[in-house]
Amino acid sequence: MISTGNDTKAAGPLVGQGVEFFVFQDYKENRRKCTVEPLLGSAGLEVLRLGVPVPGEELLAVPPGILLEVDAPRLQPEDAGQLETGGRIVLLDATWVRLGPLGRRLDLAGAEGLERRALPAGFQTAYPRHSKLFKDPGAGLASVEAMFAVTVILGAARPDFLRHYRWAGEFLELNRELLSSYGWEVS
Repeated sequence: MISTGNDTKAAGPLVGQGVEFFVFQDYKENRRKCTVEPLLGSAGLEVLRLGVPVPGEELLAVPPGILLEVDAPRLQPEDAGQLETGGRIVLLDATWVRLGPLGRRLDLAGAEGLERRALPAGFQTAYPRHSKLFKDPGAGLASVEAMFAVTVILGAARPDFLRHYRWAGEFLELNRELLSSYGWEVS
């Protein structure tokens, strides 16, 4: 059996502190399949579930911090400094097809103190993706996988994020080397 990280270690700039997350959740997100749903109520996590879009609605303000985004500069341990003054990791929780529509509801252009970062290449998802309508992307992680990877990279690992994740062991095994390069040892 693979450990979900309760007996592992992490080192880095935020050890002893936490990484806080602000998650914008798409209104079409299936809560039964959502990997963020079991984390509701966790310390350092705020989730804003959006309703059905209304024509003419105002764009939603985005808090300062780091927005996880594909094709942005790579997230590095040094980026932890961006979070020291109350910044948070901003995550869009939606299927990959719904990311565009979700992002268009946010005031990303007017967001002050928001940096854009991508997870380093090489992370692999364990979450089974089976779209009957669209070709599944070759890359990308489930939200809980991305959140855990961010905490490891920034030196404040949160193994509790994986506690209820069905594919935690497989995710850790698939990413053993990459996680180890950031000080996380999978036992």
